[in-house]
Amino acid sequence: MNKTKKKGGKAPLIIAMVAVLGFGAAFAYYAYDYYLWWRDGQLAQENSDMMADIFQGQINEISSLISAPSASEDETVSVVFSSSMLDEARVLTNNPDIVAYIYIEGTNINNVVLQGQDNGFYLYRDMFRNPNVNGALFMDYRNTPNFDDPNTVIYGHNMRNGTMFHDLRYFTSQEFAEQHSHINVITDDRVLIYEIFSVFTTRVDFDYIQVHFDSQDEFADLLNEIHRRRFFNMAATATAEDNILVLSTCTNVDDDMRIVVTGKLVQIIEIENETERGE
Repeated sequence: MNKTKKKGGKAPLIIAMVAVLGFGAAFAYYAYDYYLWWRDGQLAQENSDMMADIFQGQINEISSLISAPSASEDETVSVVFSSSMLDEARVLTNNPDIVAYIYIEGTNINNVVLQGQDNGFYLYRDMFRNPNVNGALFMDYRNTPNFDDPNTVIYGHNMRNGTMFHDLRYFTSQEFAEQHSHINVITDDRVLIYEIFSVFTTRVDFDYIQVHFDSQDEFADLLNEIHRRRFFNMAATATAEDNILVLSTCTNVDDDMRIVVTGKLVQIIEIENETERGE
Protein backbone atom coordinates (compact mmCIF):
# COMPACT_ATOMS: atom_id res chain seq x y z
CA MET A 1 0.00 0.00 0.00
CA ASN A 2 2.82 2.41 0.81
CA LYS A 3 4.52 1.76 -2.53
CA THR A 4 1.25 2.34 -4.35
CA LYS A 5 0.77 5.64 -2.57
CA LYS A 6 4.29 6.74 -3.44
CA LYS A 7 3.76 6.04 -7.13
CA GLY A 8 0.45 7.83 -7.07
CA GLY A 9 2.09 10.80 -5.40
CA LYS A 10 4.58 11.20 -8.22
CA ALA A 11 1.93 11.40 -10.95
CA PRO A 12 0.71 14.96 -10.19
CA LEU A 13 4.31 16.12 -10.03
CA ILE A 14 5.09 14.61 -13.42
CA ILE A 15 1.93 16.13 -14.89
CA ALA A 16 2.86 19.50 -13.44
CA MET A 17 6.37 19.28 -14.84
CA VAL A 18 5.05 18.35 -18.30
CA ALA A 19 2.59 21.24 -18.13
CA VAL A 20 5.32 23.69 -17.14
CA LEU A 21 7.61 22.44 -19.90
CA GLY A 22 4.76 22.66 -22.42
CA PHE A 23 3.88 26.16 -21.31
CA GLY A 24 7.54 27.16 -21.47
CA ALA A 25 7.92 25.75 -24.97
CA ALA A 26 4.76 27.53 -26.14
CA PHE A 27 5.89 30.80 -24.56
CA ALA A 28 9.32 30.49 -26.18
CA TYR A 29 7.72 29.78 -29.56
CA TYR A 30 5.40 32.79 -29.41
CA ALA A 31 8.13 35.02 -27.99
CA TYR A 32 10.43 34.08 -30.87
CA ASP A 33 7.60 34.54 -33.36
CA TYR A 34 6.93 38.01 -31.94
CA TYR A 35 10.64 38.81 -32.14
CA LEU A 36 10.72 37.84 -35.82
CA TRP A 37 7.63 39.99 -36.46
CA TRP A 38 9.25 42.92 -34.64
CA ARG A 39 12.56 42.43 -36.45
CA ASP A 40 10.87 42.30 -39.85
CA GLY A 41 8.99 45.48 -39.00
CA GLN A 42 12.20 47.24 -38.07
CA LEU A 43 13.86 46.13 -41.31
CA ALA A 44 10.85 47.23 -43.35
CA GLN A 45 10.90 50.70 -41.79
CA GLU A 46 14.67 51.00 -42.24
CA ASN A 47 14.35 50.03 -45.90
CA SER A 48 11.56 52.56 -46.40
CA ASP A 49 13.58 55.31 -44.69
CA MET A 50 16.60 54.46 -46.84
CA MET A 51 14.56 54.85 -50.03
CA ALA A 52 12.99 58.07 -48.76
CA ASP A 53 16.49 59.49 -48.26
CA ILE A 54 17.50 58.49 -51.78
CA PHE A 55 14.49 60.15 -53.39
CA GLN A 56 14.17 63.20 -51.10
CA GLY A 57 16.16 65.47 -53.43
CA GLN A 58 13.95 64.60 -56.38
CA ILE A 59 10.81 65.02 -54.30
CA ASN A 60 11.88 68.51 -53.26
CA GLU A 61 12.40 69.51 -56.89
CA ILE A 62 9.13 67.96 -57.98
CA SER A 63 7.07 69.67 -55.26
CA SER A 64 7.46 73.10 -56.84
CA LEU A 65 6.23 71.77 -60.19
CA ILE A 66 3.11 69.98 -59.03
CA SER A 67 0.12 71.91 -60.36
CA ALA A 68 2.50 74.65 -61.55
CA PRO A 69 0.75 76.86 -64.16
CA SER A 70 2.03 76.49 -67.73
CA ALA A 71 2.25 79.17 -70.38
CA SER A 72 -0.21 77.12 -72.41
CA GLU A 73 -2.09 73.87 -72.12
CA ASP A 74 0.26 72.33 -74.68
CA GLU A 75 3.43 73.21 -72.77
CA THR A 76 5.23 70.25 -71.23
CA VAL A 77 6.31 70.62 -67.62
CA SER A 78 9.68 68.96 -67.12
CA VAL A 79 12.36 68.51 -64.49
CA VAL A 80 16.05 67.74 -64.97
CA PHE A 81 17.81 65.21 -62.74
CA SER A 82 21.51 64.46 -62.79
CA SER A 83 20.89 60.73 -62.43
CA SER A 84 18.14 58.16 -62.06
CA MET A 85 17.27 57.47 -58.45
CA LEU A 86 15.39 54.36 -59.55
CA ASP A 87 18.58 53.02 -61.11
CA GLU A 88 20.37 53.78 -57.85
CA ALA A 89 17.69 51.87 -55.94
CA ARG A 90 17.99 48.92 -58.34
CA VAL A 91 21.77 48.81 -57.92
CA LEU A 92 21.55 49.15 -54.14
CA THR A 93 19.05 46.30 -53.83
CA ASN A 94 20.40 44.30 -56.78
CA ASN A 95 16.80 44.08 -57.91
CA PRO A 96 15.63 45.03 -61.44
CA ASP A 97 11.99 44.51 -60.38
CA ILE A 98 11.78 48.08 -59.02
CA VAL A 99 9.48 49.99 -61.40
CA ALA A 100 8.63 53.19 -59.51
CA TYR A 101 8.69 55.17 -56.29
CA ILE A 102 5.40 56.19 -54.67
CA TYR A 103 4.78 58.82 -52.00
CA ILE A 104 1.86 60.69 -50.45
CA GLU A 105 2.82 63.84 -48.58
CA GLY A 106 2.01 63.72 -44.87
CA THR A 107 1.84 59.92 -44.67
CA ASN A 108 4.22 57.02 -44.18
CA ILE A 109 3.57 55.88 -47.75
CA ASN A 110 6.97 56.51 -49.34
CA ASN A 111 8.60 53.48 -50.89
CA VAL A 112 9.66 51.78 -54.08
CA VAL A 113 7.13 49.78 -56.08
CA LEU A 114 8.13 46.37 -57.40
CA GLN A 115 6.59 44.06 -59.96
CA GLY A 116 7.02 40.29 -59.86
CA GLN A 117 6.05 37.49 -62.20
CA ASP A 118 2.90 36.98 -60.14
CA ASN A 119 1.04 38.66 -57.28
CA GLY A 120 2.45 36.29 -54.68
CA PHE A 121 6.20 36.78 -54.88
CA TYR A 122 6.42 40.14 -53.04
CA LEU A 123 3.58 39.37 -50.66
CA TYR A 124 6.12 38.23 -48.07
CA ARG A 125 9.42 39.40 -49.58
CA ASP A 126 11.04 42.80 -49.33
CA MET A 127 12.78 44.96 -51.96
CA PHE A 128 15.93 42.87 -51.49
CA ARG A 129 13.90 39.73 -52.22
CA ASN A 130 14.49 38.60 -48.65
CA PRO A 131 11.71 36.91 -46.67
CA ASN A 132 9.78 39.51 -44.64
CA VAL A 133 6.24 39.32 -43.28
CA ASN A 134 5.73 42.98 -44.22
CA GLY A 135 6.25 42.19 -47.89
CA ALA A 136 6.70 45.08 -50.33
CA LEU A 137 4.57 47.51 -52.31
CA PHE A 138 4.05 45.79 -55.65
CA MET A 139 2.25 46.41 -58.92
CA ASP A 140 -0.16 43.84 -60.32
CA TYR A 141 1.88 41.53 -62.54
CA ARG A 142 -0.65 41.98 -65.36
CA ASN A 143 -0.03 45.73 -65.59
CA THR A 144 2.49 47.31 -67.92
CA PRO A 145 5.21 48.83 -65.69
CA ASN A 146 4.98 52.26 -67.38
CA PHE A 147 1.57 53.04 -65.75
CA ASP A 148 -0.10 53.46 -69.15
CA ASP A 149 -2.93 50.98 -68.50
CA PRO A 150 -6.42 52.36 -67.85
CA ASN A 151 -6.29 50.78 -64.37
CA THR A 152 -2.93 50.30 -62.62
CA VAL A 153 -3.10 48.44 -59.30
CA ILE A 154 -0.58 48.55 -56.44
CA TYR A 155 -0.86 46.25 -53.41
CA GLY A 156 0.64 46.43 -49.93
CA HIS A 157 0.00 45.02 -46.47
CA ASN A 158 -1.84 47.02 -43.81
CA MET A 159 0.88 46.58 -41.19
CA ARG A 160 0.17 47.59 -37.58
CA ASN A 161 3.80 48.71 -37.29
CA GLY A 162 3.01 51.59 -39.66
CA THR A 163 4.84 50.32 -42.75
CA MET A 164 3.67 49.53 -46.27
CA PHE A 165 0.02 50.60 -46.84
CA HIS A 166 -0.87 50.98 -43.15
CA ASP A 167 -1.77 54.67 -43.67
CA LEU A 168 -4.43 53.88 -46.27
CA ARG A 169 -6.77 53.25 -43.33
CA TYR A 170 -6.76 56.99 -42.59
CA PHE A 171 -8.23 57.80 -46.01
CA THR A 172 -11.60 56.49 -44.88
CA SER A 173 -11.87 59.89 -43.16
CA GLN A 174 -13.05 62.52 -45.62
CA GLU A 175 -11.07 65.25 -43.88
CA PHE A 176 -7.85 63.23 -44.11
CA ALA A 177 -8.48 62.27 -47.74
CA GLU A 178 -9.09 65.89 -48.72
CA GLN A 179 -5.93 67.04 -46.95
CA HIS A 180 -3.82 64.32 -48.63
CA SER A 181 -5.55 64.13 -51.98
CA HIS A 182 -2.60 63.51 -54.31
CA ILE A 183 -0.64 60.33 -54.96
CA ASN A 184 2.77 60.94 -56.54
CA VAL A 185 4.62 58.33 -58.57
CA ILE A 186 8.17 58.66 -59.91
CA THR A 187 9.07 56.42 -62.87
CA ASP A 188 12.22 56.38 -64.99
CA ASP A 189 11.02 59.12 -67.33
CA ARG A 190 7.95 60.72 -65.74
CA VAL A 191 6.41 61.92 -62.52
CA LEU A 192 2.73 61.00 -62.39
CA ILE A 193 0.34 62.94 -60.16
CA TYR A 194 -2.97 61.28 -59.29
CA GLU A 195 -5.88 63.00 -57.55
CA ILE A 196 -7.97 60.81 -55.26
CA PHE A 197 -11.59 60.48 -56.36
CA SER A 198 -12.88 57.45 -54.46
CA VAL A 199 -12.23 55.65 -51.16
CA PHE A 200 -14.17 52.54 -50.21
CA THR A 201 -13.98 49.11 -48.62
CA THR A 202 -15.05 46.00 -50.43
CA ARG A 203 -14.95 42.26 -50.42
CA VAL A 204 -12.69 40.67 -52.99
CA ASP A 205 -15.68 39.49 -55.05
CA PHE A 206 -15.75 42.99 -56.57
CA ASP A 207 -13.18 42.94 -59.37
CA TYR A 208 -11.78 46.44 -58.81
CA ILE A 209 -8.35 45.07 -59.75
CA GLN A 210 -9.38 44.37 -63.35
CA VAL A 211 -6.62 45.68 -65.62
CA HIS A 212 -7.67 44.53 -69.10
CA PHE A 213 -10.87 45.74 -70.76
CA ASP A 214 -12.55 44.71 -73.99
CA SER A 215 -13.96 48.19 -74.53
CA GLN A 216 -14.05 51.68 -73.09
CA ASP A 217 -17.64 50.98 -72.01
CA GLU A 218 -16.44 48.08 -69.87
CA PHE A 219 -13.91 50.37 -68.19
CA ALA A 220 -16.68 52.98 -67.72
CA ASP A 221 -18.80 50.35 -65.95
CA LEU A 222 -15.96 49.69 -63.51
CA LEU A 223 -15.55 53.42 -62.85
CA ASN A 224 -19.28 53.82 -62.25
CA GLU A 225 -19.14 51.09 -59.61
CA ILE A 226 -16.04 52.61 -58.00
CA HIS A 227 -17.86 55.96 -57.79
CA ARG A 228 -21.01 54.33 -56.42
CA ARG A 229 -19.13 52.61 -53.61
CA ARG A 230 -17.16 55.63 -52.36
CA PHE A 231 -17.72 56.71 -48.76
CA PHE A 232 -17.89 60.41 -49.62
CA ASN A 233 -17.65 62.74 -52.58
CA MET A 234 -14.24 64.13 -53.49
CA ALA A 235 -13.50 67.13 -55.67
CA ALA A 236 -12.33 64.85 -58.49
CA THR A 237 -14.29 62.36 -60.56
CA ALA A 238 -13.01 59.98 -63.23
CA THR A 239 -14.23 59.12 -66.72
CA ALA A 240 -13.39 56.30 -69.11
CA GLU A 241 -10.88 58.60 -70.82
CA ASP A 242 -8.78 58.84 -67.65
CA ASN A 243 -6.01 56.60 -66.40
CA ILE A 244 -6.54 55.59 -62.78
CA LEU A 245 -4.37 54.23 -60.00
CA VAL A 246 -5.73 51.79 -57.40
CA LEU A 247 -4.05 51.30 -54.02
CA SER A 248 -5.29 48.19 -52.24
CA THR A 249 -4.71 46.82 -48.75
CA CYS A 250 -6.41 44.58 -46.18
CA THR A 251 -8.76 45.98 -43.54
CA ASN A 252 -7.39 43.60 -40.87
CA VAL A 253 -11.02 42.92 -39.93
CA ASP A 254 -12.04 40.20 -42.39
CA ASP A 255 -9.60 38.25 -44.55
CA ASP A 256 -11.50 39.04 -47.73
CA MET A 257 -12.13 42.75 -47.03
CA ARG A 258 -10.00 45.47 -48.62
CA ILE A 259 -9.47 49.21 -48.22
CA VAL A 260 -9.24 50.80 -51.67
CA VAL A 261 -8.00 54.29 -52.53
CA THR A 262 -8.28 55.33 -56.18
CA GLY A 263 -6.88 58.34 -58.00
CA LYS A 264 -7.02 59.64 -61.55
CA LEU A 265 -4.01 60.94 -63.46
CA VAL A 266 -4.15 64.74 -63.47
CA GLN A 267 -0.58 65.82 -64.23
CA ILE A 268 2.55 64.46 -65.90
CA ILE A 269 6.00 65.94 -65.32
CA GLU A 270 8.59 64.75 -67.83
CA ILE A 271 11.99 63.75 -66.42
CA GLU A 272 15.06 64.76 -68.39
CA ASN A 273 18.55 63.47 -67.69
CA GLU A 274 21.51 65.85 -67.74
CA THR A 275 23.58 63.32 -69.67
CA GLU A 276 20.93 62.97 -72.35
CA ARG A 277 20.79 66.76 -72.68
CA GLY A 278 24.55 66.90 -73.08
CA GLU A 279 25.11 68.85 -69.87
